[in-house]
Amino acid sequence: MSGSLSGSRPNIVLVVLDDLGYGDLGWYGSSIPTPRIDEIGRRGTTFRQAYAGAPICTPSRAALLTGRCAQRVGLPVVLWPEEERGLPAFERTVAEVLRSAGYRTGIFGKWHLGDPRLSGNPWDAQPEFLPSAHGFDHYCGIPYSNDQGWGDQQRLPLYRGDAVAVDDVNTERGQELLAGQYTDAAIAFIRRSVAEQRPFFAYVPHSAVHQPFHVPEETGGVDGSYPDIVREVDRQVGRLLDELRALELVDSTLVMLTSDNGPWFSGSTGGLRGRKTDPFEGGIRVPFLARWPGRVPVAENPHPIAFVDVLPTLADLAGAAPPSDRPLDGVSIAPALAGEPMPPGRTLYFYGDLEEGPAGEVRQDWMWNVAALRQDRWKLLWPATVWPELGREMLIDLDRDPGETTDVAAAHPLICDSLAERARIFNDDVLSHRDAAVRRTRRTR
Repeated sequence: MSGSLSGSRPNIVLVVLDDLGYGDLGWYGSSIPTPRIDEIGRRGTTFRQAYAGAPICTPSRAALLTGRCAQRVGLPVVLWPEEERGLPAFERTVAEVLRSAGYRTGIFGKWHLGDPRLSGNPWDAQPEFLPSAHGFDHYCGIPYSNDQGWGDQQRLPLYRGDAVAVDDVNTERGQELLAGQYTDAAIAFIRRSVAEQRPFFAYVPHSAVHQPFHVPEETGGVDGSYPDIVREVDRQVGRLLDELRALELVDSTLVMLTSDNGPWFSGSTGGLRGRKTDPFEGGIRVPFLARWPGRVPVAENPHPIAFVDVLPTLADLAGAAPPSDRPLDGVSIAPALAGEPMPPGRTLYFYGDLEEGPAGEVRQDWMWNVAALRQDRWKLLWPATVWPELGREMLIDLDRDPGETTDVAAAHPLICDSLAERARIFNDDVLSHRDAAVRRTRRTR
């Protein structure tokens, strides 16, 4: 690992947008202007082959925070309001790792790793699924997606700390204000950290650009407009960048920005195949930008990285020890952040949504089977999930065919067989621990 970054203890701002496609930023070729986010790319490293933790939100966030694929965590599907399961106490999050190294930790935005259920009957409360139970000192945000607060019994509460501040923000005005409220809380957290002279980890998982799209009229936005919601989150990211500049923290802060998966009904994949829910590139390849002046070079990085790398990387930078008592699927990409090449031969494993079974039937079991894997330039689609009609694996050369159109398995049988064997070994290992993983996610009372 790069000695220049290991243990350097930067402040960390991690912005995760919701359902933003690979082609939705100006820096990645979009016609929608995103000048403030593009600023991160212009002054830092652009990762062109970064992968979300999953093609849907809950498992992607589980992978991001734990460094483990969501199946190991026991959360391979999207969680819904009032479910009696969530992120297990067994898991050790990046917030817990950084807090152990003296960092102040805060989350400002969408949690979606368990509904604390504090806005209804207190006997039904599930405080074990609050962010504070998983290493976060401060919380301002919503517990699940901004489209899940409908129905007679469901609400979209806004939390501040461990309490519900607003019982239901699922109104036009309530949703219009969310992005700004997240930013306000993150800025207050950063200012307090400076006052206390402590390094900080500000995790800002916006609920935008997930549908429904609500934008403050006073900023010039129009509700229901996808370009306007993208412009609104760009404006809010700009507010964070401006605050870092005002506090003279630019040179001591690592800023990273990405998306939890590919675009849903709106948004652009930048020409990649598939969309949200798919293990094709359009569902899992996401923008990933990193800025840290003087430490992270202005460059484009061609090496595949993934959400599972976030925990080991930030632990490495903070001089903290990652969990050693369980398998981690990520590695430290501090060398890549320092402009150094990543070693070849690494394998990344991908899962799909539950419509990916043969003939498109909805079977939750398919969420537990590896859908695809990547090693260097090669990507293998597994027949049990995304390509069942072939009755065999489909091998893609991503260097020549980023649109995943052509099966080259016949021309490279040894590569195909080697990757298929890796898929089987990984799949069998994860499935062997499935029951224990699922049990850990259930509420404890």
